[in-house]
Amino acid sequence: MKGDVMRKSFPVLFVILLIELAAAQTVSIEEAREDLNGDGIPDHLGEILTVEGTATCEGTLFSETGLSFYIQDETAGINVYAYSSASPGTIEAGERWRLTGEIKQYNGLVEISPSSSSDFVYIDNPGVPQPFQLVLNQGVSEELEGLLLALGNSTQAQWVTVANTPESAGGGYNFDVWNGQIAVAVRVSGTTGISISNISAGSRLFLKGIGGQYDSSPPYDSGYQLLPRYQSDIQIYEPTISDGFHLSLLTDNPFAPSLGETLNMEYGGPSGMRFTLTVFDRSGRDVRHLADSRPAGDVVQWNGKNDSGEILPVGPYLVLLEGVDSDGNRFTTTETVVVAAPLN
Repeated sequence: MKGDVMRKSFPVLFVILLIELAAAQTVSIEEAREDLNGDGIPDHLGEILTVEGTATCEGTLFSETGLSFYIQDETAGINVYAYSSASPGTIEAGERWRLTGEIKQYNGLVEISPSSSSDFVYIDNPGVPQPFQLVLNQGVSEELEGLLLALGNSTQAQWVTVANTPESAGGGYNFDVWNGQIAVAVRVSGTTGISISNISAGSRLFLKGIGGQYDSSPPYDSGYQLLPRYQSDIQIYEPTISDGFHLSLLTDNPFAPSLGETLNMEYGGPSGMRFTLTVFDRSGRDVRHLADSRPAGDVVQWNGKNDSGEILPVGPYLVLLEGVDSDGNRFTTTETVVVAAPLN
């Protein structure tokens, strides 16, 4: 009889062992987030999984009542959300943790939600990963959700331009920026303490932040946002212009506006000079006015369009810089630029 009981118990014990092994299995964050059928809902919704990742902000940065922060590994990023009762203590940016929790989704945002402090295991502190650089005309998307991102590239003087005055909403502020021809939503959470008092429509910025999402309707394929973490994540671009009279091209020439490429130009001169910057076509017609009697030098970004917002035909164009000093003396210089067709 005892042997029969043991034999009958083996299948049950084996199943329990398998369940325990499955629960302990660590998967990549990409696997935890996967949506193989493309319905906008993570395939592992409601399941308990274990992931490892590096925190890209403090554990309470995006929440006043519990934990809400982001971790990432070499495959993807994910939001971590938990009640205060589950907190293991202070979580700092740059720390790597092993987390076990339920896969959830909130307004399109994929989350892992630990239920107790024992679900958090500290590993080490490798430091905050370098942000993923968004290129010109690239926005936040599902595969970038949860990752630390950079929008605008200071090394290439490739800024983004604020499209509208920031608006107060839900304890924070929302505004859009133009990354080339793509509008990217920026959400500044009130819990971060970031001030946006010096940001207005037309401000030029270099941004860092985490890819987020807020979309309340299936299939949850919109509402992507950039979430700055700290004041230093929002850098206003104020170029230092040399005082010699000059016009310089800062980005590649030729450029293809039909691909969203832009041409950056710096102009400037002595204090007190006023500047006019105009683009002419081959027949000598002025087709785009980039600056009109401006009192200081600047860096401008031309998208290859005329004053009516139409992309100009392929070919060479003349950019004329005119400067007039306080005595009425006139200075000019030119650059030839080429609007190109995309390569096949």
